[in-house]
Amino acid sequence: MKYSKLFSVAVLGLGIGFSGCSRDKNEKPDSSSAGVVERHHWSPKSEIAAAQIRVVNQFGEPISGAQILVGQAPNNPFRDNFVTTDSSGRATISNSWKTPASVTIDARGYIRQTLLNQAPGNIVLKLNPLPLNEQAEMRGNVTQLPVVNGDKLIDFALVMPAVTRADLLNFDIGQVISPYTDTLSAAGQKSDIPSNVSIPKQKESYIIGVTLDKPLYRLKMNQLGNRKVVAARGRFVFKDVVSELRKGKSFHDLINHFSIEGGSMRDVTIVSGVTNLEISGNDMAFNQQIPVQTASALADEIQIVLAASDFSGFMMPTDVKRATHGQPLNLQSIAGKQTVIVNVIKKQSEFMSDAPGASRMSASMVPYTATVSPRLLPLMANPTISGSNQYTIRLPNLPHTAGINPTATSAAISDLIEVTDGNKKITLAIKRWEVIGAGWNQSITLPDWSLPQTNNRKRVEVNFIGSTISKSTDIDDRLINNATHVTHASADF
Repeated sequence: MKYSKLFSVAVLGLGIGFSGCSRDKNEKPDSSSAGVVERHHWSPKSEIAAAQIRVVNQFGEPISGAQILVGQAPNNPFRDNFVTTDSSGRATISNSWKTPASVTIDARGYIRQTLLNQAPGNIVLKLNPLPLNEQAEMRGNVTQLPVVNGDKLIDFALVMPAVTRADLLNFDIGQVISPYTDTLSAAGQKSDIPSNVSIPKQKESYIIGVTLDKPLYRLKMNQLGNRKVVAARGRFVFKDVVSELRKGKSFHDLINHFSIEGGSMRDVTIVSGVTNLEISGNDMAFNQQIPVQTASALADEIQIVLAASDFSGFMMPTDVKRATHGQPLNLQSIAGKQTVIVNVIKKQSEFMSDAPGASRMSASMVPYTATVSPRLLPLMANPTISGSNQYTIRLPNLPHTAGINPTATSAAISDLIEVTDGNKKITLAIKRWEVIGAGWNQSITLPDWSLPQTNNRKRVEVNFIGSTISKSTDIDDRLINNATHVTHASADF
């Protein structure tokens, strides 16, 4: 028996609930103030004054020397549309800017960003930093897990970055289910399990005695600075899960055997190299049960439902279950905390797959309501991309679900790089270009501005973002606060 399968089920169950919302790399130094700097703010200019664009980093500090292109190419659609920011991060745009145009910002050390169809006006825009070339590592033990040898239960914990609503606009499942692995030895077998899992030493039996012992978690971080992380502790009945696996049950059939019972949230400052952090798995108890309505998935789809509690904008996962044919579920939550429910649908054939395009999913994230059944956007076909210096991304047919308003389209182009972890090769997607525009767009033509040439294959990812609570298509923090739905697809090229 490969014991890695047991923990893959548990980790994937938690991870898939947040796989469409998995990154918050851009907190301010005081994480309690996260979100003070808007990603994008637009205001109209006066009829006689020229527009100004101000570019800042994730801390609100000006970025000097950033290059700004208004339109599709230099001097198109007007002269002097390619400018550079000064020491205050500001650049003035010619009064010839009269009609909506793409605004693209590129700065050394940051991910290029394009805003589609921007009306002339004053803009403050926050750039995301490029990921580290060599990722930092956070490691330590998860303590205070309720291990009792011979109790027929396996206790474990998963450590991951805390997530926010803003993470709906991103897709980085590797921050939740680590592609890096550690070796777990048990009953004479060695198996690889995700490195961000902690399994304290414990002894159980299944035909023969088995000792599991992998207390150290390792979590790779691609940005330095202040972060917020969570540890979620869970357990499962060892004999039941092993028996089901021996019968050939699929991983998604076993998620409901796992219970998530408590956890902790911590602030940590990530430094280069290794940051050590021991984190308790027992600060919070998930002891309130709530009835949850579920959606109806198609025959070839899997629906995962996750409950999470809101801690000043950061989400703590409290339970995860697989839904069956729209039947209601009971999920654990934290008494006295606002609960949000995340519904995720994936193709069965793409569940736990790392094949190109298998990241396809649709998700909703809405406040808990006991009597309302969720609606999701349909899964969409993978995008296509053409061109070299000037990319054109063509999207599948636009989704439609009654009551979900089309608020934004986001896309990203990443380099696929291969790194080595022991004797295992891992493919990482390193974002180079982020794109966002109002409404749902079936075709996106990016400016004629090539990315630095590499020999790497690339990945294009697309999200259609929707809302049931707002029809606004303003691309600022209101989009993040009002987003309730996203459907995601990708393709490698």
